[in-house]
Amino acid sequence: MASLTDRLTDKMVRSVGEGRYGDGRGLYLLVSASGARSWLLRYQIDGRRRDMGLGSYPAVTLAAARALASEARSAAKQGIDPIARRDAERKAARAKSLPTFADIAALTVADMQARSGNAKVRYQAARHLGPAYCGPILNRPVNEITSTDVAGVLRPVWTAKPAVARKLYSAMRRVFERARVVLKDGYGIVFADNPADWEYLKAQGFERPKALSRGRHPSLAYNRMPEFMAALRKRDALAARMAELTILTNTRTGSAIGARWVEFDLDNALWTVPLERLKDGEHRTEPFRVPLSPRVVELLRELDAARTSDFVFPSKHTRKDTPLSNMAMLTLLGRMNEADAGRWKDDVTGKPITMHGFRATFRTWAEEAGRFSHPVIEEAMGHAVGSAVERAYRRTDVLALRRDLMAAWAAHCAPVAGGNVIQFSKAGA
Repeated sequence: MASLTDRLTDKMVRSVGEGRYGDGRGLYLLVSASGARSWLLRYQIDGRRRDMGLGSYPAVTLAAARALASEARSAAKQGIDPIARRDAERKAARAKSLPTFADIAALTVADMQARSGNAKVRYQAARHLGPAYCGPILNRPVNEITSTDVAGVLRPVWTAKPAVARKLYSAMRRVFERARVVLKDGYGIVFADNPADWEYLKAQGFERPKALSRGRHPSLAYNRMPEFMAALRKRDALAARMAELTILTNTRTGSAIGARWVEFDLDNALWTVPLERLKDGEHRTEPFRVPLSPRVVELLRELDAARTSDFVFPSKHTRKDTPLSNMAMLTLLGRMNEADAGRWKDDVTGKPITMHGFRATFRTWAEEAGRFSHPVIEEAMGHAVGSAVERAYRRTDVLALRRDLMAAWAAHCAPVAGGNVIQFSKAGA
């Protein structure tokens, strides 16, 4: 074993054999039996001796080792432990590279959206895990977020908006479960507990949100449809055209929002909604065929004349080809109520009507006034008809009968002749 020496030279550093060689003031070159060479600084702070590695040779040269040693000695003289300082710097640098809540949320949203063709579900997935609710934790390393932080995000909506709270809580749990995998596989970090675990929230005073009511959606009485349709056709907006198509086809809003021109056969008055945009798409085996009344065909031909997109109802506020937002028709109804002194409300509850409520309006009219058979109405609602056994033998979607039904519905909704009716303008207005 070689003995301690005084000052080192570049030649010595390259050639000396196994041993420890001093360069003075606590800096040493360590040479192993294999010939590997590394630097060590011995210093004292608060009366304690500490050994600090400075790296391996030749990556760290003699000159570099001396510079690092000088910097460390200077820190020690100021009462700063250079090892503790280096550890803190490494931790800070590592934290910058760790995925944030926003990073994992983006992966989670993509997964949730890929599993659903429903435009509303896709929209809500991004909104719940975005700035609207998760703003305070979005840019924080996901492994540093605590159950207290999660509670802070959930508390403002927990009792005030139970429907949002349920979905937000479920989405946040998914983010942290995804984070556990990402951190373990990509960073070697074990993220043992999910900070959104219910036991942690319960310990902070949370109670299970109240069960959501499956009550009625505010809807319009069917005898008021002609006056509503007259008011709707006055609205010079693409959202109004989308609302009219949604009402007259009795489809769900998600189907209308994502509608593409390729789905329509106007010559045969038929709209074929693909499985991925159906609420019950997982249980269906074929797309849903929607017969179009003459009024709807007329509306679509007007829109087609000014077509600018693959979407029937494209957004004008985005650079890429996307449809109108999920909020477009809800905003439209709100503006109609503002303009008409709140007249578009549910006669029973007094609440402003919703787009989904028009499905109840249609259903009630079809049974009471239209007097169509139950299977035809159910098929027009997009519901499963009959028991599992009945469906196994059923080979028809009663398209012809539904065509009569939808034509009668459009005729019922048409503004009264001679009334206050204004034809809508060209598409894109």
